[in-house]
Amino acid sequence: MIRGFRSFHPVILLLYYILAIAGIMLYQHPVFLGASALMFILINWMLDGGRELKKWVIPIFFMGVLTLLLTPFFNRRGNHILFYFFDNQVFLEAVWQGVIIALTLVGILTLFITFNLVITPDKFVFLFSRILPQWALLIMLSMRFVPLLRKRLNEISDVQAVKGMSIKSGSWKSRARTGMLLLQILLTWSLEESVQTADSMTARGYGIGKRSKYQPFYMKKRDWMALAFLLVSGSLVLFGWWLGDGVMTLLPVLEPVWLYGREWFYLGIWSLFIGFPVWTEGKEMVKWKYFRHVV
Repeated sequence: MIRGFRSFHPVILLLYYILAIAGIMLYQHPVFLGASALMFILINWMLDGGRELKKWVIPIFFMGVLTLLLTPFFNRRGNHILFYFFDNQVFLEAVWQGVIIALTLVGILTLFITFNLVITPDKFVFLFSRILPQWALLIMLSMRFVPLLRKRLNEISDVQAVKGMSIKSGSWKSRARTGMLLLQILLTWSLEESVQTADSMTARGYGIGKRSKYQPFYMKKRDWMALAFLLVSGSLVLFGWWLGDGVMTLLPVLEPVWLYGREWFYLGIWSLFIGFPVWTEGKEMVKWKYFRHVV
């Protein structure tokens, strides 16, 4: 049985991600973005032990570092000169802009990793099947396509390895021939199954009349409470941005990086909103450990 953050109604989950992405794009301050990036990393760890995040940690790290290093050399605007690089000025404002962009990228990418864990294909179809039924089905199949091909390719490689054919050993010519054979088998297998799937959908009358469906998701009391919390906290987050808090001014005057005044309040609201999956998952973890010891 699914518990914690993933057990909420798909509308609640989609609302969280929409507001979270909007908040990341609007709150352009290193402290706010750093807090959200750390929170998303914690969410990944609580959802699946960080297994999916580990697959993407190297590309995300290099993308963030590359953005952080290159932005100061392409941004020529600022008032505080740090040093000269090949007779080009490097400004403090550009460095802070690189930090903000890098943290924004890291936050969005780590958030979307949790999106793939939480918004499963059945939830995705439930959310968009009434509005865009064909597009919802197409996107769901596309999301399933890459991991399915990877799994099939591993199966084909294991079978061919029994015959002594491998792309990891032998000459470059033999390895290339083996790789082309694996791709040929993979494409043939995939095309054959796609034809069978199309025939099955035609036999079931797909697209002929109005589509009927089974609806397994219903709004419960906890979902209404979560909806109220997300709407209130999300509205406060947007209101704080409208007041100008959570945004670090770079030009014409560089604003200090430390927080002051009501920005601390909106940082708390932002952390509370972003941490919604953390305390829902944490509550289930505490309950699991407690009842396991009791039983």
